[in-house]
Amino acid sequence: MPYNDPHTAAPCLWVMRTAEGAEFEVSVAELAGDVRERKLAECVVVSEHRAEFGRSPTANFGRMPDGWIKSTGNNAALAKSGRRARGYQDPAVTRSLDYAPVLDLDHAPTAPEWAGLPWSPWRPGLIAEPTLGVYRIRSAGEQHLVYLGQGRIGARLTAHAAKSRLEDHRQRAAFTGDLESSWAALPTCTAAQLLEVECDLIASHALFAGLAPEAQFFG
Repeated sequence: MPYNDPHTAAPCLWVMRTAEGAEFEVSVAELAGDVRERKLAECVVVSEHRAEFGRSPTANFGRMPDGWIKSTGNNAALAKSGRRARGYQDPAVTRSLDYAPVLDLDHAPTAPEWAGLPWSPWRPGLIAEPTLGVYRIRSAGEQHLVYLGQGRIGARLTAHAAKSRLEDHRQRAAFTGDLESSWAALPTCTAAQLLEVECDLIASHALFAGLAPEAQFFG
């Protein structure tokens, strides 16, 4: 099995081909624009796939087929520490369930009912409870967003706030000023499910507002 990089889908595709006998076909579409526009388009087409079929593409969001452990990454730190490892078969392991699609074309990204998630009220600054879920950041009173993210919400917002103090950081301007934050706690979600929700929210913002959140894909 290949490692999890340079592409995270490689281990899953390898299992599908070598263990399940899958044959693959490829279709491409040229897209003008920079890397941000391509990543935004990817979110939109993946989210539209989820909305149509009720599930994510098989190899997206780091998932593996039932019965398989994924390879680790392949970097110098993992190799030096002895933690680099190839994936392997384990019948006890099951693929995590897909999170139900939450693509929302009807509500503004700042609305309390957006995507049917349990959003907190908007609060000043970038301070939140240390819970797992998704979050949104806006300039005070604006109807479009500065950023959408997922993970340990309190820690993630603290990290964004720190970028405002780094003069050479590409997101510095976006995270400086009168900001507000709102979040939806999803404590039982797996890592893959949080990525699915984040993807759907970015796509919802793009299809409603016609653009990505201001600081999205500027990592």
